Amino acid sequence: MNNNRKFFIEAITILLPISASMSVVIAVIPFLSALLARTTNPEESISGYSIAFFIMMLVGLPHLRTQGLTIIFFTNSQSINQLRKFLSYCIFLVTIIAIFITIGPISSFLLKELFIIDETLLVSVRNALYWLIPFPGLMIIRMHLYGSAFRLGKKHIALWSNAIGIMAVFSFASIFFFFNIFSGSAIAAASITLGILCEVLFLGVSIYQDTKRYIMSSDEKSEHVSQKTLLVFFVPLIIDAILPASTQPIINATMGLKNQPELSIAGLMMALGIFHIILIPINGIQNTSLTLFTMNKYHPFLVRRFAIFIGVSGLFIIFLVAFFHPLSNFIFGNLLGAEAELKELSINAIKILSILPFILIIEQFYVACLLSTKNTKPIIIINILRLITFLTWLVYGVVFSNMSGLVFGAAGWTITLFFEGIYAWLVGKSSYNKIKNLHYKKKIDYNN
Repeated sequence: MNNNRKFFIEAITILLPISASMSVVIAVIPFLSALLARTTNPEESISGYSIAFFIMMLVGLPHLRTQGLTIIFFTNSQSINQLRKFLSYCIFLVTIIAIFITIGPISSFLLKELFIIDETLLVSVRNALYWLIPFPGLMIIRMHLYGSAFRLGKKHIALWSNAIGIMAVFSFASIFFFFNIFSGSAIAAASITLGILCEVLFLGVSIYQDTKRYIMSSDEKSEHVSQKTLLVFFVPLIIDAILPASTQPIINATMGLKNQPELSIAGLMMALGIFHIILIPINGIQNTSLTLFTMNKYHPFLVRRFAIFIGVSGLFIIFLVAFFHPLSNFIFGNLLGAEAELKELSINAIKILSILPFILIIEQFYVACLLSTKNTKPIIIINILRLITFLTWLVYGVVFSNMSGLVFGAAGWTITLFFEGIYAWLVGKSSYNKIKNLHYKKKIDYNN
């Protein structure tokens, strides 16, 4: 087997489980949107769930970096115990915040003033929020367990666990819908929470014995980790994750200032559902590239070429969905159940988002280069520049433009992520060159 084919096979086997660990929440969005599109008030149901879901994603911000934290500090019984203690604090904190936003004494004030939710949408949002209270904590547990599985070398478990989670969400949603157990946004919210719970239980049971054996065989003297060590390491990662997690809630809030906010938010939500499905392999490129760099078995340009291949593949697929009308009408009309103006807005949104797969690959790859060289400060710079771009667009769209809410929201994602890709390329080029130089200084036998 030649080196290129060997590399491609190994890269795919790494990419699949990494992408799978991130995909269950994303993969079910189109299905849930399609189900809600068949309810009595589809726009209100989809918008209510969308707003509530992204609020809880923002509350559960630590889960975005929990997997990486686990992989790094899953070394011996002492560090694992400290890690679990630290994550327990995080789970407690996000759950308290979730309760406070949903049923706390100033819940209505926060939802109306901070997230700018219209009175007509408030009931739908709150119905979803009740069921999403456990969601942030469950996501932290989930990503910790996935990180543990990767650290234990159990990549196949990620694929099985992801499948269990998706099937559980599908099953609960179908039961709730067809038997009228819940209505509106609560169908999706209850399904996603219970589905994640099933996934967590399956994953925890699957790796329990392997984790126990690993802890018993680990060297206690290899590393000593304190809560302060974990906090110092974790805080910069959380700062880096704030803007990506807060983008959609902010866009939803500002879209609420435009005409027909329910319709615009519902159309963007349906488009983002399909968009995120296409992004599943792309979202795994960063950790896949980082893993391949760490292995130091292959030329770095092969890693970059693999990333570009995934990006171009995603670009081709999304162009077909967005601009091949029979396919776009089938997906958004027949599969997702959107009709009339909602279907038209969803297709328009996916067209605006269509250039992003290749741009996101650039961002993912060059951030992986920065992480590989342990040069993390530029990541903060990238996010500051992204924030400036995002705020500039918000001011322009709200104050100086009369564009529709749908165009405002979809273009907000596109412009922000497009420039983030450029920023990552500009600051990450030197790290990529450093990786190449370090690689070529070592004598690597590519035939092994």
